[in-house]
Amino acid sequence: MDPQRARRTRLSPLRDAGRPAAPACRRGSRRLRVEDRLGFSPPLHPRRGAGSMPARDRGSPDGGRRETGHLLHGRSRRRLSGAILEDRPATGGSRRMRRGGARRSVPGGCRRAPRIRASRGLDGSPVRRHRPRSGVERGSPTRAEGGAVPVILPILIAGFLAPQEPATADPAPIPVPAEEDIFYRLDAFTPPDGAVLEVGGMDYLRDGRLAVSTRRGQVWLVENSLADDPADARFSLFCEGLDEGLGLNVLDRFIYVIQRGELSRLVDADGDGRCDDVVCVSDEWGLSGNYHEFAYGLPEDADGNLYLSLNVSFFSPKWWLGQSTVPYRGWALKVDLNGKTTPIACGFRSPCGVSVDPNGELFITDNQGDWMPASPIFHVREGGFYGHPVSLNWTEEYRSTQTQASDTIPPARAATDREPAAVWLPYGWSRSPGNMVWDTTEGAFGPFSGQFFLAELTNGMILRGDFEEVDGVTQGWVIPFRRNVGSVVRLLLAEDGTLLCGLTNRGWGGLAPADGLARLRYSGKLPFEIRGVSLLGVDESHAAPGFAIELTKEPDPDWVARAVADPAQAFVLTRYDYDYWWEYGSPERSTTHPEATECSFENGVLRVRSAGLEPGYVVRVRLKGLTATDGSTLLHEEFAYTMNRIPGLPEGPPIARIVPPPPARETGEEGWLRLTYGDATDAWYHGGWELVEAELDPDDPTRFSTRPGNTHLTNTASPTPSNYVSKSVFGDAKIHIEFTLAEGTESALFVAGRYGLLLADGPRRSPATPDSTGTVLGTNGGPDVPPAQDAYRGAGERHGLDVEFVAPRFDAEGNKLSNARFVRVLMDDVLLHENLELPGPSASAPLKTEAATGPLVLLGTGGQLAIGNIRVRPQHVPRPEAGRDGYTALIDLAADDPLADWTITEEGYWYVEDEILIGEGPRSHLFSPRNDYADFDLHVEAKISDGGDSGIVLRAPMQPVGWPKGYVAEINSSFADTQKTGSLLGLAPVKTHLIAPDTWFDYDISCRTEEDGAAHIRIRVNGILVNDFIDPLGSHPVGHLAFKQHHDGSVVELRNLLIREP
Repeated sequence: MDPQRARRTRLSPLRDAGRPAAPACRRGSRRLRVEDRLGFSPPLHPRRGAGSMPARDRGSPDGGRRETGHLLHGRSRRRLSGAILEDRPATGGSRRMRRGGARRSVPGGCRRAPRIRASRGLDGSPVRRHRPRSGVERGSPTRAEGGAVPVILPILIAGFLAPQEPATADPAPIPVPAEEDIFYRLDAFTPPDGAVLEVGGMDYLRDGRLAVSTRRGQVWLVENSLADDPADARFSLFCEGLDEGLGLNVLDRFIYVIQRGELSRLVDADGDGRCDDVVCVSDEWGLSGNYHEFAYGLPEDADGNLYLSLNVSFFSPKWWLGQSTVPYRGWALKVDLNGKTTPIACGFRSPCGVSVDPNGELFITDNQGDWMPASPIFHVREGGFYGHPVSLNWTEEYRSTQTQASDTIPPARAATDREPAAVWLPYGWSRSPGNMVWDTTEGAFGPFSGQFFLAELTNGMILRGDFEEVDGVTQGWVIPFRRNVGSVVRLLLAEDGTLLCGLTNRGWGGLAPADGLARLRYSGKLPFEIRGVSLLGVDESHAAPGFAIELTKEPDPDWVARAVADPAQAFVLTRYDYDYWWEYGSPERSTTHPEATECSFENGVLRVRSAGLEPGYVVRVRLKGLTATDGSTLLHEEFAYTMNRIPGLPEGPPIARIVPPPPARETGEEGWLRLTYGDATDAWYHGGWELVEAELDPDDPTRFSTRPGNTHLTNTASPTPSNYVSKSVFGDAKIHIEFTLAEGTESALFVAGRYGLLLADGPRRSPATPDSTGTVLGTNGGPDVPPAQDAYRGAGERHGLDVEFVAPRFDAEGNKLSNARFVRVLMDDVLLHENLELPGPSASAPLKTEAATGPLVLLGTGGQLAIGNIRVRPQHVPRPEAGRDGYTALIDLAADDPLADWTITEEGYWYVEDEILIGEGPRSHLFSPRNDYADFDLHVEAKISDGGDSGIVLRAPMQPVGWPKGYVAEINSSFADTQKTGSLLGLAPVKTHLIAPDTWFDYDISCRTEEDGAAHIRIRVNGILVNDFIDPLGSHPVGHLAFKQHHDGSVVELRNLLIREP
């Protein structure tokens, strides 16, 4: 479906969802001070308020159920099958330790996973002992009515699942030309009933059948893949039981598949179309059991050698910093068909795309992250180092000196012989590149013969480009080619010019469709495109470098005349470099806009030059408003060129420059509250919302079809859903939310329940209008304020909205001193608003009276939407300090023996290191010397390990063994107990995983005895009230304070422990 097509349907009215008002605080209950009526009064149209239009009944799928788990969040963690455990090393800082019993030793290191023993096969090669199961041939399901092959479009919410890394800034989104379909038609194959084709590799057999390997360990054979009608394709299961086949090649009569732990040859000994033997060709690399240890491939060279690449590992807690704990993680390997395995190059991170060009040159694409500032294409040379340090652990130099690469310090080779990327892919175009293919069809696939086509998973598109060699260095250009393909990670170009597209995104966060097999075919209609680009150097005739740009059609002579007369108005140039560091990705640095100073046109080629071009930069060039003589507009008007060298100029610095490392951090999550992680609904008032798996309904894209699951939070459980309203209220804050809209949806986010931002599906507009997503809904009777740019990309697309909000200020009498303000509003890193004052609530806001705090409110009606990864970072929250406002140190962590008067029970292990109190080892409690704590305000900064569990026991009696009585304020981010940080254990649970593991957070606990003897406990996390509980019995009137260590393997860290007593 074309997101550029106008399809706005004004939906909504709003009926009462039928949900009762939120209960007032009562004894023995958890309570939050939020307006009772929020979210349960008649939902509001984002512009008109309640009751302005008749309701539209969209229906509601049945059977939706809510599940908890690691979902709807920025980073998806896989539970590891094993963990690396080691004794905590001394750090050189002060270390004071006490324990309640003998400390247990903890085994260290990790081991290579055991290999499956092999026997000898029919040809004398080793064979796995198991025989893979084989399937039966299945026909393609019946085509949908009207002849259209149904395409399922799963909606992703951040991946709403994939490891979401900090966004690196490419300033503008790429337009989605509606005309792409005219020139290249996309068809989808219908997989066999019940099959999920998470494609990892493809190649053709001699007889014309297509072999497809999948991440689920299957290999399918597809007949008639090139038939006119994709419904004529027939699938048969050749093999299953493999371990994630992320690459496939057919050589001679054998299918080769790269699994996680080996390169395998699949043998059909009796020719019945089913695999009989799986022969291990090579397994000369290691596996630690880490989820991220993927293996990719599998192209061949002219000598029949196969090439593969190995992903690094990502271990908790610093899971985004790659590790190479076993050989040869982060390497590219060459394997001959006899199994001889040669490591040829290192320095890769997540090298998902391995390709050999028609000249036999090896290219590898990598994914941005630590030490990869953006996604590169590398021209691989034997012995080369490509930037990620940890793979150096397996070089002879490091092994002979027992050197381990640093996580955060660049290695010496980074400055001396780090190989440059041939192409740096702009972040807005590519975040997760797959493999490449070259067009050798001599026109069957269109006018781009000899160029490469690149799969891009996250943005769901295909890119196009070419390379050239300048001063012995490979470099080149890239341009968008075809959007809205889906999570394409593998490409294969058939001889007839059909481009096969293999899709997968499970855990990786790509564009819908999430999986499947599709194909792209040239229609024969010539698009107006940039056909090719080459670099122009400096010589005696030209003092400035530039580009020669070949077009597929003759450009409009009037445009050419204007460009020659005034190049600066015809070309927009953007020049930038990157930071080479351990941080995840890099913004575009040193960004300038060199002015085009010279333009000419002859022999069908535009030449543009600029004195501002230098080696050591990426340059994006946009041709503004260019049309052809036949009136067609340029389909993709911007290309990016990686300028490692310029003929005639001295060598420049690397584009990825070594810079001082960024400040050390624990997780990047500090200060944030994750409001939809774990139990996605516990932190919200809601009715008619459900946690499901959702897809755009192919028959009615104005709605989602849903099934049980836990990947999407949708307003599909009722025809009249309520608003989705946070139980907590916020003042100044940074807010992040990810959303996907169905066609025609018009919803809104109300910050503090008052200040509206429009979320509306519709055609892209330039300039943006008040109907554009990101419009600030009119306040105090004023007009709507459209965004600076229309960054919305269409229905079914995941968008990220980031808001920095300053609340209004009031004096002690309640008089307003200053207006609320949107400091910045961005969508997908595109700036929509900056320093926009908000004189009052939006006309359609749920709350009409201004206050210093308010909830987040998402409009429940107005169309269907999926949301997730909602998080808030409170700003300007005062933090207690010792000696101010009555606070004193609970423990003097700088003392010589800070725990001298404290009591440790059982066999726990407690110590102070660098003024941080640390608890680890078996179950134990650390009891205060005093046992008379009754009314107090307690402040701590806390951090709990992944899988750890701790807590603070209030008013506890001394108990040498077991779990002491008292009120327990939980500290738990990811331990299996559903009661997470902010809970009062067994009394008032908080089921949302508000705080990420290994992340410092502020924990403030107020404990008071009321006049009737009841205990009143309030808990704030990062300054926000998350629990307000009254025990009418006052079960625990007085006692110790105690810190809990729950189990061996858990580590809790505490600092800045302060207490105030009335």
